[in-house]
Amino acid sequence: MFGPESFILVNFDAAPLYPGMYALRIDDGRITQVWGKAEWSPVAGIATIDLDGCTVLPGIDDSHLHGYEYGRSLTALVVDRETAPDLTAIQERLRTAQPETGGWIRGIGWDGTGIVGTGPGGTLSAADLDAARPDVPMLLADVTGHQAVCNSLALEYAGLTSESVEDPSGGSFVRMADGRPSGLLLEAAVAAVNKVMPKVTIAEKKKSILAGQQSLLAQGVTAFTDPGLGPGAATLMDGTGDLDAVRAYQELDAAGELHQRISLMLLYGGLGGTRADQVAEGLDEYGGPTSMEPFGHLAIDQVKVFADGIPRSRTAWMREPYDDCTHGHLQVAGATDDERVAELAAIVEAAASRGWQVGLHATGDLTVHHVVDVLTRNNAAEMRHYVIHGDFVAVDDLAIMSAHNITLNSNPSIRWAVGDSVSPVIGMERNARRQPLRTAWDLGVNVCASSDAPVAPPDWRLIAASAMTRAIRTDPARSDGQQLTGLETMLALTANGAWQGHQESWRGAILPGLAADLVVLDARVDWKEPWSLVSTGIRATIAGGRIVHGSL
Repeated sequence: MFGPESFILVNFDAAPLYPGMYALRIDDGRITQVWGKAEWSPVAGIATIDLDGCTVLPGIDDSHLHGYEYGRSLTALVVDRETAPDLTAIQERLRTAQPETGGWIRGIGWDGTGIVGTGPGGTLSAADLDAARPDVPMLLADVTGHQAVCNSLALEYAGLTSESVEDPSGGSFVRMADGRPSGLLLEAAVAAVNKVMPKVTIAEKKKSILAGQQSLLAQGVTAFTDPGLGPGAATLMDGTGDLDAVRAYQELDAAGELHQRISLMLLYGGLGGTRADQVAEGLDEYGGPTSMEPFGHLAIDQVKVFADGIPRSRTAWMREPYDDCTHGHLQVAGATDDERVAELAAIVEAAASRGWQVGLHATGDLTVHHVVDVLTRNNAAEMRHYVIHGDFVAVDDLAIMSAHNITLNSNPSIRWAVGDSVSPVIGMERNARRQPLRTAWDLGVNVCASSDAPVAPPDWRLIAASAMTRAIRTDPARSDGQQLTGLETMLALTANGAWQGHQESWRGAILPGLAADLVVLDARVDWKEPWSLVSTGIRATIAGGRIVHGSL
């Protein structure tokens, strides 16, 4: 890691954000001066680096990225679409997998849309994992983080072997014909197994965070929001993102080992069944929010709420029915829609009244509608509460979001990757309407673009190309009029994320006085050819004026 106190970058291209910028000066971690080509003249006595016309951008802000879980995914057993596309491949990987220190196997990444198992409806089941390793307890989280499959030994340890086991609030066990859980766990039901698995030490959690940081810096990501650490994380992904993960971040920050700007969201209740009293009691026990100091590296000032699930599981609350004639519903506690809406309002009020900014996972159009209504009654304009995902948001609700400073935090590369695979569940026409970015931008909504890694790769270049073209993985020529321009896309990946986190006064742009967080590419980007961006390499990442990846 190299970082002189003062240096100048010259002969670069800062389009599309700053066309005409030619040089900039960095002193003590901040940008102190910028020049156009006509204004530039050499400065004696300061190291000057000629970038040969390469593109320079503000450091990328991935404003919805599970940084801790991304780090875990780099060391856990990976069973994703590339490494294990079918059941046979998953079983082969399990046969050679090494258990963790606690004796369990944890895996992540399988994609249920492409795998046929022996469970109900062709789903993965405990029997499928038993065929590979019946002697070691194991849990494999899927690519969405909203479901997992475990083997029979794990079911036994968790006490889930009887047909009399009841579904938890906000989750369910897929069941065999005799009523016994099959091993496939949906939404909040994942916690039943996660809670009996051995804890991961704080030292191991630190290793995961640092592994994630190294990988993200290599990709130009200098800031991110980690959504969902705390007691509710027992339902999410591999279930290890508890309050010890928060403490791991805090200890790394105190030791000066964090080089990114990281905002943490606390999670109570989890993927389903969240109650307002859980949130209130948890926050009171934790203490008040701590905002990030200017030019600092850690904030713990947001609360994550899972208002609903995902269309793939038919747990997003939709106006129009799914293929099975259901509509889904809010995933918070309550027996009826009215009770759940009231609980949602109480949850948001519990967090907001204690000074916490709230971000809500809301995918279905009915969910977004009620979330927006609740946020407007909780000082949204000042606190900058926001909607996470918002795939099927209605135009009327976007207009309200704009009026109340409610951000839409969207994931273009997930839309690109999912493509038409969810169309059998929600229909082709409705699937085509997801993520109306152009409409949101034109209505004045603060749009952020993020990866949701490890659900999708934290490759901002893929996010950008997806947003600028609206293509999907299986149809590269598809476009729907909802494209963002290159300028808008890069704002959604930089300054808009800083604004979401109340940090726009000191980072997120290439302006004098702001943090010198930059990404230097290895060529000049042709913004008229969005997909060329994906093949453009990262020459260097600069964080706080220090070269933390690559070289210049």
